[in-house]
Amino acid sequence: MEWALWSYAVFLYTIMAENKKSFVAYCEWIETFEALSDEDAGALVKHLFKYVNDQNPTTENEIVKLCFIPIKQSLKRDLKKYESYIEKQKANGKKGGRPKTQKTQRFISKPKKADSVNVNVNDITTLYGKFVDEVLKGEHSQAVEQMYMRLKLKPGALTPLLKNFQGQLIINNNLHKNTLDFRKHFNNYLNLQESKGLLKQYKI
Repeated sequence: MEWALWSYAVFLYTIMAENKKSFVAYCEWIETFEALSDEDAGALVKHLFKYVNDQNPTTENEIVKLCFIPIKQSLKRDLKKYESYIEKQKANGKKGGRPKTQKTQRFISKPKKADSVNVNVNDITTLYGKFVDEVLKGEHSQAVEQMYMRLKLKPGALTPLLKNFQGQLIINNNLHKNTLDFRKHFNNYLNLQESKGLLKQYKI
């Protein structure tokens, strides 16, 4: 099965927590999955389903860890709302049922628009991918070469450092206007890491 089918399967209901047989997935999540490789997207979907089935999953995949943060936050918020709803129903039951003046409402009528955190994660991941594509096409070559020479980095060292930088952007919810601003911030990030002595393992 292609990973895309797995990502769309997230929109379906499955078992989650005791006495709760479903969870809400947001259509906007597809932007995150589309930005990932097939392998990472599949790993993220499997991680999600293990989580909602209370299997307490762990992963060494840093991309999965970072992308799952906003998804997990959304799931927790929805679960709290569900638990609050159940408590209210229990309270109404003890009172002899829901008051006649209270309108009957579904707990969730429509999938809500993903909050700003989800949107920014998607945008950050997309911009990261765009920057990598531009570098592979030969753009930013002079700036990248200067980073290697100035910091005396090993060949290929910028790849893990760039992923670490992306993780910090997601954590800080920091979105850039374009790849040029992204590159400038990455350069400043490298300077900061250098000043803290955190680049030793990446040096020649």
